[in-house]
Amino acid sequence: MSTSVLRTMLSVSLCLLLAFPVLAARQKPSGVSSVKSGSDTMTVDQKSGEVRVTSTVLKDCSQPSVCDWGRRFQAFFGAKDGKMAPFFIFSTEINRTDIDKAIKSVGIQSRRQIPMTEVKQRSGLKSTTQKDDYLDGDPLLVSVRWKKDGKMVDVAIEDLIEEKISVDGKDVIKPYTPHFVYHGTAEAINFASGCIVCPSGCNGGIIADNSLPLKETKNYFRFDWNKMPPPGAKVEIVLKSVHGK
Repeated sequence: MSTSVLRTMLSVSLCLLLAFPVLAARQKPSGVSSVKSGSDTMTVDQKSGEVRVTSTVLKDCSQPSVCDWGRRFQAFFGAKDGKMAPFFIFSTEINRTDIDKAIKSVGIQSRRQIPMTEVKQRSGLKSTTQKDDYLDGDPLLVSVRWKKDGKMVDVAIEDLIEEKISVDGKDVIKPYTPHFVYHGTAEAINFASGCIVCPSGCNGGIIADNSLPLKETKNYFRFDWNKMPPPGAKVEIVLKSVHGK
């Protein structure tokens, strides 16, 4: 082998070695994948057990709980292509079916779904309420991330919402204390609401607050716009199992 050929081979090998770290740096971390739809992106992080979905903040004061006290079945966070889209405060262009698959892919599981045929018998808190009247599954942490004044803000969704209940005939404003669980019913029954994170035990979405039984809406909610990101802002909704990874 000639000296010139050997030098050429060594030069090519050296270039490849020098380029490898750069190529590696451009690759996504192991176990991280993403899906894009319109202006939104969903990131599935297998290592941390997180599903992160970009969404747009909406402020339609004609809808319940947005600017004034209101009761609602409809989700706080939902997919734009769903039938309940006008009610959402956080709206994403990512399809709910893809989000549901992503949630299950990081190991989050449903334990009890309630079909529409059982809604009448299982709705509301009453003396006959039993365990089977509650949607159930792995508990979730639901948080909102956005950039404010150049810094990332990460807030539990319940810290952006006020709750009001009646005690001895009087209204009492209290911290919102939900117990979010993944149940996945709406996807299992192909219910096209678009609802993802619901404030009540509603089987028309895939994540519900099951601190109360199915379809119980005694409590009132109101978003605190002094704490909320501004309308039109792009935020990231983060869904993560409390069990971690």
